[in-house]
Amino acid sequence: MPHRTIFHENEEDTTLGGRISMAREASGLSVADVVKRLGVRANTYEAWEADRSEPRANKLVALAGILNISPPYLLSGLGKQPPKSALPERQITQLKAQVEQLEQSLKTATASLRQIKKVVNKMK
Repeated sequence: MPHRTIFHENEEDTTLGGRISMAREASGLSVADVVKRLGVRANTYEAWEADRSEPRANKLVALAGILNISPPYLLSGLGKQPPKSALPERQITQLKAQVEQLEQSLKTATASLRQIKKVVNKMK
């Protein structure tokens, strides 16, 4: 495991708000999803992500649970972090929908090509 301290180079996760935002995005949750599960107002939560305010200890622990990370990670950047390589579930769902649309377009194009070939072959 790489040695990590609170002094690290990734600027996105150097603040509490940055770590909250990164963890939420990595989990594939929207602000609305987190707000609903946490039971806070959207502007309160958004202030946390923007580093304009900080959650109370009980909300911080609950937030860590919702985001599947450790409270020490939120506080200091140390501890259980969000997965870095995994795509958020929402992105995976969007990509699957795009693949289905492309497959349907390919089927339509293939059918059109067959019709054109039939017409061209009849003209010979």
